[in-house]
Amino acid sequence: MEFRQLQYFLMLCNELHFSEAAYKLGISQPTLSQQIRVLEDEVGVPLFDRIGKKTVKTEAGAILEHHALQIVQHLESARTAIADLTHMHAGHLRVAVLPSDLDYRLTSLLIDFHKQFPQTKVQVFPSIDIVNQVLNIEVDLGVGLAMPAMPADERLTRISFYTETYSLYVHRDHPLSGRESVSCDDLRGLAFVMYPQGFYGRDLIDRWSKERGLVIETIMETGSATSLLQLVGAGIRATIQPSRLIESFQSLGIRAVAIDDSPIREMVIMYRNDKYISVAAKAFINKLETSFQTSR
Repeated sequence: MEFRQLQYFLMLCNELHFSEAAYKLGISQPTLSQQIRVLEDEVGVPLFDRIGKKTVKTEAGAILEHHALQIVQHLESARTAIADLTHMHAGHLRVAVLPSDLDYRLTSLLIDFHKQFPQTKVQVFPSIDIVNQVLNIEVDLGVGLAMPAMPADERLTRISFYTETYSLYVHRDHPLSGRESVSCDDLRGLAFVMYPQGFYGRDLIDRWSKERGLVIETIMETGSATSLLQLVGAGIRATIQPSRLIESFQSLGIRAVAIDDSPIREMVIMYRNDKYISVAAKAFINKLETSFQTSR
């Protein structure tokens, strides 16, 4: 069994279409079909069922996919470890982050990181499915919220690095803009612009409000912190966002009013504990922890 065959096999598992998999691999479809047949002859059972134009994994195919992914992961870890050993640091760091206000805090961190590791390619992906992306090794690190309702996965290491309260964001002409703080009762009857359900921050707010018998009624929903606060700045309702976010949007003529018994978000860094963590990844984690602690 050759590593190249496993790569072909995994691509077909992902695409479940011979021509598409062959195209992405840069080989001909007959070549891919031949290599899959060789692999099936070696394991002694079919790995795919071919039903008309449809390709599906067999039970044996699913088992091999699980172990092949681990093989690829271990080889990648070995390559990364060797690169660290030779002090090249010319690897590839992939980070999934919340598609929200983190954008406004990461830029300075990325600049500092690049100065230390100029040869390391960094990709930052906004995501609302961070846990699964880390577990599926689509990214090396995940930066998201601790979700108490989510069952723990023993394959994940979670590092808590920052906690923060939420505030009510309103236009400066809003009746509540002059208040030092508002209670949960003050929020009743307000209409909001918020993230859609399924976003970590929205789910946190919904759980908090449900515990207090408060219903968050939305008039508009977007997946961008910038657009939400621009809507508030235009006088369109209110929103509930992390308190420190006001520092990036003061020019919009909005105010952040503290909420009594506020929701609290806990930021965590996640990575697979069976995957090699490179020197660059460790440095990124350290810079993330330091930058948020100094911004308190």
